[in-house]
Amino acid sequence: MNVDTLLANPSIHASGLYNLDEGDYAQTLATLAEWGDAKAQHNLAAMYLEGIDVPLDYAQAEHWHRLSAEQGYAPAQYDLGTLYLEGLGVEPDPAQAAAWFLLAARQGDLKACNNLGILHATGEGVEREMVQARAWFLLAARGGLIDALENLELSAEEMSPEELASAEALVARWEKGEGEKGEA
Repeated sequence: MNVDTLLANPSIHASGLYNLDEGDYAQTLATLAEWGDAKAQHNLAAMYLEGIDVPLDYAQAEHWHRLSAEQGYAPAQYDLGTLYLEGLGVEPDPAQAAAWFLLAARQGDLKACNNLGILHATGEGVEREMVQARAWFLLAARGGLIDALENLELSAEEMSPEELASAEALVARWEKGEGEKGEA
């Protein structure tokens, strides 16, 4: 049973099985997060990351993002990747960042796609591979991420016509479901 189902159940309200303080958003969110709600965990992590209504605490941000990300919540996977990339609450680890970005990108997170492209273009945390980089930029740009457009232009300057065609073909395969996104 998910949290939304629990909250919609009038017998739960009457029985007092939970204690939510509607006047204290952080406490309410913490309660939902402790119940295992992935979105609440992600939102609580964001509050710790920014110090909004709770003390700034990168370790807590990492903890709650990880719990949410491990449930497959793409925004948390992206944010956990960012923590690893920037070394916030964890030791910097571009390979871990790439792994979390890949999980989010496979669910359609456009910022994760763009970041994977950057990592592949620079060789940070993954093998430097411009065809992969451009393929990720293409997915992000086609999805409407403005930042990816500049990266597409920059990647094209470094690639041969054959490599550009290979990137297009790779994206076409991924879009047809032929192979997992991220596989060559």
